Order: sequence, then C-alpha cells, then structure tokens
Amino acid sequence: MIRVHACLAAIFAGLFFIVPDALAQEADKYAEQTNGKTKIEGLWTLWHKDGTVLAELRPNQLDQEFIIITSIARGISHGDVIGGMSWNFDDDAIWTFRKEGDKLFVIRRNVRYRADSNSPEAAAVELAYTDSVLYALPIEATAPSGNFLVNLTPIFMNDDQQIGEAIGPRFRFMSDRSTWASVKAFERNVELEVAAVYSGDTSIETVADPRGVQVTVHYSISQLPAVGSNGYSVRVADDRVGYFLTAIKDFSNRDDPEHFVRYINRWNLQPLNPELELSPPKEPIIFIIEKTVPVFLRATVEEAILEWNKDFEACGYTGAIQVMHEEVAEARFNIDIQPEDVNYNFFRWITAEAGMAMGPSRVDPRTGQILDADIIFDAGFLDSWKRSYETLTEEEARYLIPNYSPELTADNPLGLPCCTSCFYSHQMQQQMGFSAAALMGAGVISADGDLPLELVHQGLKEVVMHEVGHTLGLRHNFRASAWKSMADINNMELGRAEGTTASVMDYTPANISPPGMPQGLYYSQTIGPYDMWAVEYGYRPFKSDESAGLTAIAARSNEPALDYSTDEDTEAFDPDPLSNRFDNGSDPLTFVQMRVDHVNALIPKVVDSTTEDGEGYQQARQAFGVLFNEYWRALGFAARFPGGIYVHRDHRAEGARPPFEVVDPATQRAAMTLVVSAGFDSPDFDGTMFQYLASSRWSHWGTSESSRVEYPIHETVLRVQQQLLQQVLRGRTLERILDNEFATPADQEAYTLAEHLDAIVKGIFSEWYAEPAADAAYTNRTPFVGSFRRNLQRDAIRQLANLVTSGLGTPEDARTLARVHLSDLQRRATTLLRDADLELDDYSRAHLQDSQERILQVLNAELAVPSVN
Repeated sequence: MIRVHACLAAIFAGLFFIVPDALAQEADKYAEQTNGKTKIEGLWTLWHKDGTVLAELRPNQLDQEFIIITSIARGISHGDVIGGMSWNFDDDAIWTFRKEGDKLFVIRRNVRYRADSNSPEAAAVELAYTDSVLYALPIEATAPSGNFLVNLTPIFMNDDQQIGEAIGPRFRFMSDRSTWASVKAFERNVELEVAAVYSGDTSIETVADPRGVQVTVHYSISQLPAVGSNGYSVRVADDRVGYFLTAIKDFSNRDDPEHFVRYINRWNLQPLNPELELSPPKEPIIFIIEKTVPVFLRATVEEAILEWNKDFEACGYTGAIQVMHEEVAEARFNIDIQPEDVNYNFFRWITAEAGMAMGPSRVDPRTGQILDADIIFDAGFLDSWKRSYETLTEEEARYLIPNYSPELTADNPLGLPCCTSCFYSHQMQQQMGFSAAALMGAGVISADGDLPLELVHQGLKEVVMHEVGHTLGLRHNFRASAWKSMADINNMELGRAEGTTASVMDYTPANISPPGMPQGLYYSQTIGPYDMWAVEYGYRPFKSDESAGLTAIAARSNEPALDYSTDEDTEAFDPDPLSNRFDNGSDPLTFVQMRVDHVNALIPKVVDSTTEDGEGYQQARQAFGVLFNEYWRALGFAARFPGGIYVHRDHRAEGARPPFEVVDPATQRAAMTLVVSAGFDSPDFDGTMFQYLASSRWSHWGTSESSRVEYPIHETVLRVQQQLLQQVLRGRTLERILDNEFATPADQEAYTLAEHLDAIVKGIFSEWYAEPAADAAYTNRTPFVGSFRRNLQRDAIRQLANLVTSGLGTPEDARTLARVHLSDLQRRATTLLRDADLELDDYSRAHLQDSQERILQVLNAELAVPSVN
C-alpha cells in the first residue's frame, strides 16, 4: 500500500513539473511568433510585420459568426475592377472558426436552408445541407490569455476572389509581389487591405504594364450578433412592393409550397421613443460625403440624400437619415475613416471613366438587415460628349433596343445579376449629350458653353436620390415614369410640389421641351408617391399586428401611382410597353412623337449650333450621333406596343386588376403607324451636312479611331432600321399578337397578326404598291426607290425569308403569311419591271430584278421542319 502511494506521488510530482514546462514552452512560442511585430487590439488582437498578419481568436469567438465583406479600395478603372466597387455583393459570406486538434478550421456557413430547432425537419436539413470548410489554419501558439494565435496571411494572400479573372484572361495572383497595404482592428470589426499584384500578357490601357497590375483589395470582418439580440426584426416581403430580398428555405414553413421565406433588406431602424408620434431613431443612418466630391456639388448631394427623410417622417421618424462631410466626421470620431469600413456609409466620387453610379448595400444573409452601404458615383456622369457617339457600330446599335441586355451591355457593363446592378448614370451621359445638343440648337447655350448648372444639379440630385433608394433596400421601378401625362410633367409648379415621376427608382430621360412648348423640371427633384409607399412598407413601426398592417399597405398596389415593375419585368422580350428604361409619360407614344419631332428640328442646325469659328467639326459629329441615337431609341419604345400586354401585380380583391391586360388595338395601330412613318421611311437629311461631320483625328492611347473618317450614313441608318424591324418581327412579338387575338373577347376588335404583317410589308414596300404617276420619269439621281429604302427592302426580304424558311420560335401563321407577302412582292416586282410606261432608273431596275431572284429562291427553298420527339 505504501508502495502504491509512493508511485502515485511520483506520478503527480512528474505532472506538476510537466505542465509548467508545457505552458512555458507555449509562452515561448507565443513570444517568438509575436516578437518584433506591431500589436493592434480590437475585435481580434492582430500582430503585423512585413508580409505576415497573425490574429488572436478568443475561445469564446469559436463557433461565432463573422461576416466577410470584400471591396476594391484601389482599382485600375478597367472592367469591374474599379476603386470603390463592392465585390461579390449579394453573396456576402459568413464564416465561423472551429478548433480541430492543433488547427482552426475556417468554415463558410450555409445559411440558405434551415428549420426550427428540435423539429424533425431540422434533423433532415442537417443531413441534407452542409457548410464548406475553406481553410485549415495551424495554431501557431496559445497566448497566455488562452487565445489561439493563427496566421491570416494564407486566407487573404491569394486570388480566391477571382479578381485576376476579372482583369483579363490568364491574369494570375503574384504572391511574391503582393503585400499588406493596411492592417487595422476596431472594437467591432477588423479591416485588412492587400496590395495585390496580378500578372498577365494582355495590354490594358489604364495599366502601365500588364506584368504587374496593382489592385488594393479590402476585407472588412465583423462579428454578427445573435439573431434577434440587437432588436432587429425581420420583415416579410410582398411581391407588390419592390425591395431587394433575402430568401431562405425554411422547411418548417408550411405557408409556402416551396418552403421559401422572403425578407426585405432594410436597416435596423427603431424609434428612440415609440410612444411619440415623431421620434428620432435609436441609431440614424449616417452617410459621409467623401472629400473627393467636388465642392460645388456637395450641397446638391447632401440635399438629395436628405430628401428621403420626407418618407421617414411619414413613418414616424425625424432625422432618420443624416449627412456628415468626411472632414467633419474624422474630427468627430478622431480617426482616419476608411470608406470600406463596414461601420461607415460613404458617398464616394471616383474618376474611373465608367460612367456609372451604384448604391450597393451589404446585408446579413440570415435576416436581411442592411449593415453597410456606400454610394459610388463616377465623374463620367457629367461628360456630355464622347467619341463613342461619332459612329454607331453594330454592337452599339443593339443598345438602342429598349431594355436590351445581353450578358454585358451598356446598362450592365459589369455583367452583374439584374437584381443587383444599377448603371443609371451610364446612359445619363447620353441624356446629358442630348440636352447639350438640344439647348445648343435652341440657342440657349453656345457651342463652347457648358450645360446650365440648373440642369446639372437637377440630374445629379435625381441620380443620387435613386442610388440612396438602393441603399435603403429599394429595387428599380421602371413603371413609375408612366404616372403623369407629358403636360403634367411640364407643369413646373406641379413638378416641384410632387415630382414628375412616381418613383426616383425609375430611369428617366432628360426632359427637354422643344421650342414653343412649356419647359418643366429637367429631372424630378423629390421622391414620389411610390417611394413614400414603399418606405412605409419597409420601415413603419407597428405596435401590434404587423402582418395586418403590412397587408393593408400592400393592398394599395392598384393605385395608379403605385404600379411596380422591375429589372426582370423590363427586358427586351418582356410584354409590358410601359415598363422601360428612359421612357416618359403615361402615353409613351406622345413622348416618342415629341422626341422624333424635336430631333428632326435639331439635326439641320447641328453644324452651325455646335461649332465655333476656329474650332474643329468633331463636336458636330458627336452631337449628330447623340441626336441620331435618341431618335431611334425613342422609336424602339413605340415598337414595343404591337403585341403588348400591361402587367399588374395586384392580388385578388375587390377593385383589383387582372394580371394581364392586352393593349387596346387602337394604341397598337398608332404605334405601328409611328414606326412605319418615322422609322421605315427615308431619313430627311440634307446630304451636304455630312461633309462637315468630321471625326476626331487623334491617334494615341486613350483614343479609338473611326473605321471611316467620313460619316457612313447609309451603313448607320441600315443598322438602326434593321434593329427596329427585328423588334416588330421578333418571334415573341408575333406569338403575343396571335395569343392576344385569342385573349380578346369575341365581340371586341383585336389587333391581328395578319394586320401587323400587312402594315410592315406595305409600309416598307410602299413604292411597289403605289400607282406610278403617268408622266413619271425616274433617273439615277431621282430614283423610283431611294437608296435608304433599297437597303431596308433588301433586309426586309431577308427577315421575311427567315420566317418562311426557318420559322423557328415563331407561329406557323406568321410563316405562311410571310410567304404570301413574298409571293405578292414577287408579282409586283414583275409587274413594275414589265410596265412599258414606267421609265425606271438603273438603281431601281437592278433592285427589283435582284429582289425577284431573292424572293424566288426563298419560295422554292425546302422548308426546314423541326422534328417532334
């Protein structure tokens, strides 16, 4: 027994000496790892020197959730690698850290799927969906405090964000040349910046040498509070009110057949005193105006941001949104504020020549709570003249199709999802250019004069209000411009009192009235009734029964001022002709006619009104390009009415509208009449004008040479006419016209597919159908069919031939009708050529003979009939 006790004593004595030795060794390791490094205390204690950043994580921070937000602090003004750009927004990552042996695993949480805890569904979700293990960090040492010391460098010194791919193909992250640019820690967050270097072999105009492209990548890390611990309450979305969403599959949810719960994205705005009718918030939304914003524009920016307080006052908040200037904010907080810091919301001014403004917000993907928002505004918004307007390329012509949006477009140069991208100010350059050309033509400003400051400030204010709306959670509303008539829009008093559009979340064109007509506001200067309603849905506090209160608010959606349609409702193939970017007025055809007439009046003056003695003629060419673009873009709105369907989001209730309402036949006919007369007729240009439309002759970096130094007028007109014809002959358009015939009650008139094709063919080939004058004598200078019409007719035969020989994606009735029209055209060409009394010019005779041959080949061609499985 004594021997046993002696043995136990010896063992415990050994342990007594081993433990202190292990602790001492660990302390030595900790000291060795941190020696010579700068200590930065905050959310995590950081140790930094040269290319290494170590972090201490407290044991109680394991299994806690951190949100990781990435942005470009300093970019290269190329593609989407632009300074100030949020990166991977709409896909914010939540990380947790888990200790496994002598490593810390970095785990990205999968927060899209859930179920109530302790429910059978919870166990099923756990079996079906897993988190992702991103990194395994060796624990370098255990601090005397018990914290775990790990090296963060492998997490951030890489190209996991795929920025190299965004720069260009084959651009690789160079770890040997990448360094830490900034390492900061605060109580609630850690801010890290990597001066990343990428190497490739593709020349980039904005970069000195592609072998060493520098991009500063900012990572903002903050610990998320437990859901519900900060007083934030989720708010359920309604499809009638346009908010960005946080969508989660909750398998405990029985209300939705697919188990989705959808929360609107909004700020954690809570009244300081809920008993007051008008209370300040516990924490206001503060925007800091960066010192880069031009001083003369700051007052307008501030006014635009604060304009939204009108909405919040209607919800019971005073001073919900506040503005500080960066210099004042730095003095107040006594720190050098970083715009990328998740704790501060910035209005930023950049000069990336990207022509865009963005209002992205960063959101807790568990709840929809907005955590941070920065508005990025590119100075290119104010550039009214650009060399890209000098000649219309084939790709640029596609942009004139309303709402055209392939993967990368002028509306979406970054290729971002429709729900997150906003490039309002990109096309505002076109609008500023049109304003300048129109005001020069009217003699309001001289050729060397700047745009009126009133117009610049009004345009700036509307775009800033628009981007602030995004930061509050609001999506685009492209139906809002259809609220008022053009007469009401040009009522200055009414416009100042209530705005000119139902929502600043639309894209509205510059409102420049032709001479002799009243001039209203150039741009709306206040938030509209839809904005008030949407903010009420998102932010009004409820003392009881929030669900009933929200239902009552959303039920007002059938009011004319509250119509809503957004990005996915406003693509080129969508049916609602009132849902557009940059249209205007409750009757868009009135707006189109006004724009067409206005441009027709301006073009003859373009050389004299835009050039001064001693100056070149390049501005005349650019002004012509701007006016020409605006003309055809407006006609594209008219081309959306044939086959059009008004789309409503009303829910079933007394007074609710049906989801779909066919555009009345008279409006469809009026639209086609306008398209045929203004779009398919020969342009009414004085040809001598084109001797003065000189292109820019500079040839160096930053410039692009025109393919033709002289203006290629026939080529350019044909491109836009082809686009317009494709719109009205598009398979989806023809399908809708046929479907609408069936959807129209039998006792009512309908706009038919036969009528539609007849209007197109007889409008384009009107010379073939007209009775030639008895004494008509045509020459090569005064031809029977003019040069622009010959080009258009050849393309019309080509497009009709495609319907006949392929017909893919179009109704069979359209194919057979097209065949009938081609047969008729073939007969008419034969008749005209055989008419002994008709003295044809060489051009027209050759054109008719060539058309005969082309049509004959189509009529004799074998039809490709797709097989049916």
